[in-house]
Amino acid sequence: MTVEADESKLLKRMKDLHKEIDVMNDDKFRFSEINLDYIKNELFTSDFMKTHTDFPSFEKMIGSTSFKIENEIEFRDATDTAEWNQCIMKHTEFKNWNEMLRTSVIERATRKLMVKTL
Repeated sequence: MTVEADESKLLKRMKDLHKEIDVMNDDKFRFSEINLDYIKNELFTSDFMKTHTDFPSFEKMIGSTSFKIENEIEFRDATDTAEWNQCIMKHTEFKNWNEMLRTSVIERATRKLMVKTL
């Protein structure tokens, strides 16, 4: 495969990624139908949490709150509260939950993009 073909594929992937990111710019961006395991294992990895928060894992962050989160509905309900956003502001580098969520999605997409191009 030529360098130009590789570059063309990379540019297409980058354009696709930017389209996905544009959708997330709305302050009302939320995950509604997503598996909690995916959130914990793919978005809020230990590397993400250690880099951007005071916690070594997403589970530890949840454990620091008064929320009992065992499924997607409880997760969605918790993230819609002022208490959750206060936790985000106090223990992360983000100003709110949406900013943290968007950053995790962008970082995951970048990781996946880099793996595919290697």
